[in-house]
Amino acid sequence: MNVLRHATRSLRREFFAGDLLTVVAALVLGVAAMTAVGTLVDRVNLALASSAAEVIGGDLGVRGREDPPEHFAEEARRRGLRSARIVAFPSVLFHGEASQMATVKGVDDGYPLRGELRVARDATGLDAGPAGAPARGEAYADPRLLDALGVRIGDDVEFGSGQLRIAGVLLAEPDASGELLQMAPPLLVHREDVDRHGLLGPGSRASFRLMFAGDADRIAGFGDWLRPQLDGATRLVTLEDARRGLRDSFDRAGRFLALSALLAVLLAGVATALAANRFALRRIDTVAVLRCLGARQRDILSALALQLLLLAIPACVLGIGVGMLAQLALVEALGGLIPGRLPLPQATPVLSGAGIGLLLLLGFGLPPLLRLRGVPPMRVLNRSFAALPPVSLLAYVAALGATLALAVYVTGDLRLALWVLGGLAVLALLAAIVGASLLWLLRRVQGRLRGPWKLGLAALTRRRGLAVVQLVGLSLSLCALLLLAVIGPGLLGQWRDRLPPDTPNHFLLNVQRDQADAVTAALRGLGVADPDLQPFATGRLLAINGQAPKQAQAGDEAEDDSNRPVNFSWRSTFPPANALVAGRFWEPGSVEAEASVEEGWARRYGVGLGDTLTLRLGEEERSFTVTSLRKADWDSFRVNFFLLLNPGAVGDAPHGLISSFHLPSGGTSALAPLSRQFPNVSVLEIEAILQRVREVIERVSQAVQLVMGFSLAAGVLVLLAALQATAAERRYDSAVLRTLGARHGQLRGAVLVEFGALGLLAALLAVGAAAVIGTLLSRQLFELALSPPWPALLSGGALGVALSLLAGWTGTRRILRTPPALALRQG
Repeated sequence: MNVLRHATRSLRREFFAGDLLTVVAALVLGVAAMTAVGTLVDRVNLALASSAAEVIGGDLGVRGREDPPEHFAEEARRRGLRSARIVAFPSVLFHGEASQMATVKGVDDGYPLRGELRVARDATGLDAGPAGAPARGEAYADPRLLDALGVRIGDDVEFGSGQLRIAGVLLAEPDASGELLQMAPPLLVHREDVDRHGLLGPGSRASFRLMFAGDADRIAGFGDWLRPQLDGATRLVTLEDARRGLRDSFDRAGRFLALSALLAVLLAGVATALAANRFALRRIDTVAVLRCLGARQRDILSALALQLLLLAIPACVLGIGVGMLAQLALVEALGGLIPGRLPLPQATPVLSGAGIGLLLLLGFGLPPLLRLRGVPPMRVLNRSFAALPPVSLLAYVAALGATLALAVYVTGDLRLALWVLGGLAVLALLAAIVGASLLWLLRRVQGRLRGPWKLGLAALTRRRGLAVVQLVGLSLSLCALLLLAVIGPGLLGQWRDRLPPDTPNHFLLNVQRDQADAVTAALRGLGVADPDLQPFATGRLLAINGQAPKQAQAGDEAEDDSNRPVNFSWRSTFPPANALVAGRFWEPGSVEAEASVEEGWARRYGVGLGDTLTLRLGEEERSFTVTSLRKADWDSFRVNFFLLLNPGAVGDAPHGLISSFHLPSGGTSALAPLSRQFPNVSVLEIEAILQRVREVIERVSQAVQLVMGFSLAAGVLVLLAALQATAAERRYDSAVLRTLGARHGQLRGAVLVEFGALGLLAALLAVGAAAVIGTLLSRQLFELALSPPWPALLSGGALGVALSLLAGWTGTRRILRTPPALALRQG
């Protein structure tokens, strides 16, 4: 027997059969989804790695609330390294009656160390090019800043106690920190102008950096020298900080994309398994005849496996092509959410996509073929057939494990893969157990039924194995479709709803205590319903349980954070936009030395209930016992703190006041008199940030919908494959019943009962599983509080039952058009 010739001939003859087309479609969808997401993630990671030095403005640096010591720069020069000093702080700029909050960045002559500073010297932006630090007395301004103040190049703006001339339009900063959201439009000035005009006095919220650049070996040696020199007020800035910050911006979008891709791969595997199982069952008699003619079992299986392999090669190539096109659409949909200059696609995600295709084929398509090893030659006479061999079950387990490993490698999210695949695996196991139990029960009550009910349920009990397979496939496909069509949009909607129209869009900083009443009255006059000025203080974290505080990131050595600055506040009532996680919040009027800690900060330092925090408040040292843990909603744009203290035990600690509030769009200009009356008060408008967040959500929604298209197609494919899994058996049974005198109405009724029972049970299981998996995903991975949308889930389940009945109805029409004699010969 010529294996290759037999395989190619059989493939040409049977290619347009439903089983092989299903296998091809499943492979294309699975490979395309993983190639698209994997290529996008890989390009983003490469861009982050290559641009990290540009993002932080150097190869290494130190930062803090105080200017780093001069001897750091002297040591760097001695080692042949370049350095640049940078200070950044918020400040209000004035031009006539117009005012605007700006992020002022003062730089010295060494700036920029890495990357390119691009500045336009005219309003059109045509005369744009690289530039160095601005000259003394000059500034480069963001276009938004120019528009808000109504100034042009060459005009002067008030800057502290003096004025600066706008010398150019700031187009690109090499060290924009990779921030997705920028608090206020930037103004780049010379560092000496900052000092000369008195903008770094007491109360200024300035951040200082001293950056270094040079040869990699010298940077490494200098870093070893620098680390022991740092105290609690100064921290190291490394390339990994930039990579981590940019990845955080892409993180939630990546999780949504990974969820859709994983569902597409899993559903493609299920569709492949169902189609391959039907492919194998239809070839049992062919195998038996070949065995009678003397063909070796090994050659027969090789020919059948070769047919699937010959299908897999063009399917994987087509899937890779579709995936690369989809990846380009994802880049366009995500837009500014990802780095602007992505490198060319690499071979690794493409190979991973092809690997997924081969795993789907070998892991889910090979086990049904292995079952044909037990077909005896006597099958042509007595219809005997072997059970599923144990090696097939091992192949399924190995394929699931390998698919999980490769999916995690491509998407980079083990927790997401485990939650989704684990939840669906539990659903498959539950569907199998429930289905087998109900079929066992039906066999005992079947004799009491009459008409179509008896015939339909008898068909299920007679083919118990295939019925359980159908139920598992239907449950998985319906659950995945509900996760994609109901839970996915629900998560995105929940994310969007976290920014209601009245979300605070302004922050008020540095309000002094004696200004509180006047500022509150001014805010009420502007229409702010309930101005909430909260105390804001900075102290020193001295000890946790009497030991120097240390925090450890995963994979890093613990850092000594003794004497570290820490921001805190105090209040008598539980703060809004927070949820109590553990413990109890103090009662109003209590004077106990108690502290409430945000759970993220508590995890960072290993703090729990009953622990003691020692703080320096002004000139005093005080200890507070942790009595509650909170989860703060940082996306609410309210004023939140990691550390809250009981006001009854704080005493007269030095502090300022801070507030967040909402003003209608365009109301910022009304705050200009407040800034002039209280020059120390900083007004920060974040309306642009809110718009940017909403834009991010919309872009993520578009990208997720694109990947969901693959998953939805795979789900429909599984649904059709599951419903058609017993088509040949039903055709044979119907032919026998028609020969015995059964009417068309009875046959239709029996099939509708069979498919209705399967669809109803699958829908119930899928709705429950989708609700549980969706709730767990929203809380554990997306940090959202999604309640199961029962009306939409139940509607989706009802639609699944309707599709099941429709498939049974259309299948019955085809069966009834087939003459009984022909159906019996084919059976």
